[in-house]
Amino acid sequence: MRLDSYRNPANESFRIFNHMYLDGVKGGLMAYNAWLRRHGQPSFCMPGNLALSTEQTEEIMLKSADKRSAKGDALVALLLLWGMQDTYPCEKPGTEKTDSQ
Repeated sequence: MRLDSYRNPANESFRIFNHMYLDGVKGGLMAYNAWLRRHGQPSFCMPGNLALSTEQTEEIMLKSADKRSAKGDALVALLLLWGMQDTYPCEKPGTEKTDSQ
């Protein structure tokens, strides 16, 4: 799905579909990120007890679009991935804080 289609649904049914689509993208990204966590470095590091609502997910995606001055043909899924990385960054290997920092 493209950003223009998401931002400008033709009617209420499409708006509901857009939210369902975004929720599905979030679920897919979180599942893949869990796999990445077990097999190397995750793409983003959400707190384990956090459950994102559709509204929070949408806010993350739209902030990502604004930050990147995304055009209407930008993919919503990529914007959400980048937004999750911005919102929930992971510590880089070798940069853990010590008690003296």
